[in-house]
Amino acid sequence: MKKSKFSVLAILMAIMLMLAACNGGSKETSNEKEGGSGDSSGSKVLNVNNSSEPGSLHPANAQGTHESWILEHTFEGLTKKTEEGKIVPGSAESWEISEDGLTWTFKLKDGLKWSNGDPLTANDFEYAWKYALKPETAADYAYQLYYLKGGEAYNSKKGKEEDVGVKATDEHTLVVTLEQPTPYFLDLTSFYTFYPINKKVQEENPKWALDAKTHVSNGPFKLTEWKHKESLKIEKNENYYDKDKIKLDAVNFALIEDENTAWQMYQSGELDIAYPLPVDVQGQLVNSGDKEFKNGAELAVYYYNFNTEVKPFNNAKVRKALSMAIERKKLPKMLLKAVKSLPME
Repeated sequence: MKKSKFSVLAILMAIMLMLAACNGGSKETSNEKEGGSGDSSGSKVLNVNNSSEPGSLHPANAQGTHESWILEHTFEGLTKKTEEGKIVPGSAESWEISEDGLTWTFKLKDGLKWSNGDPLTANDFEYAWKYALKPETAADYAYQLYYLKGGEAYNSKKGKEEDVGVKATDEHTLVVTLEQPTPYFLDLTSFYTFYPINKKVQEENPKWALDAKTHVSNGPFKLTEWKHKESLKIEKNENYYDKDKIKLDAVNFALIEDENTAWQMYQSGELDIAYPLPVDVQGQLVNSGDKEFKNGAELAVYYYNFNTEVKPFNNAKVRKALSMAIERKKLPKMLLKAVKSLPME
């Protein structure tokens, strides 16, 4: 079959519920064979690369893209994103917002289950969010939950857990109280720090997220194999409420840090998707006019922080001059050699 090149984001988002159903605009190449390359058993399997070994596949302890790629397929938050970035219901079927924008009431879908068969309830979300905020957890992304009333105070040991603004009032209802109106809060609930965790599993085995044999999740796929520093495998979760819409049977992640190696494996047919591509390869593909190559936007933003306490950046005029000196339209071209594919607005 002729190789087709698609955005890795489009394909991986499609693997999730939209299959039937942290990065800037980048270019990826895939070799998709009718939903995956398959294997000798006739299963639909997609072979991709992951940039490095995940530190932990625990929503509270994850730190970056090398972990989020797995988590986004094995877990599901109250909401999720479509391929186009639109927020749609995930584990929650509906939500209401108070007139002052401070109280959000989420109603969960009926019959939700964890991959081990345990029932999933609103209590799992409350427990997970408070676990991420617990000072002892030392979660890098705990600040994502500072939008909750009392969240920052609890995380910084200045407040109590019971004062954090998240409460399961029954098995299907989660009431969230914010510090201040946050129009984009719904978007945040699709981020992995906001994923639920199984309280029973967490308390019985604090290291459950480090081994495929003990890993428990609630998304369209479940972790079934983890050969550390070599590969991971996720398979369709039979307990997922929307499993009939998931067309792939499994996804194999090869843990490959070298971009050139991943590109060579793609060319040899060992991978269906190679991401990220070496910069020189990106430039060649974009500038070659390859009609099958498509640049896909990713749902993230890059930014730089400057220490405004240090000279010369403590001078507002210097910072303004630096901002004015940046040629924003040329920068993507120079860095990514993506003359034709990147939007230059």
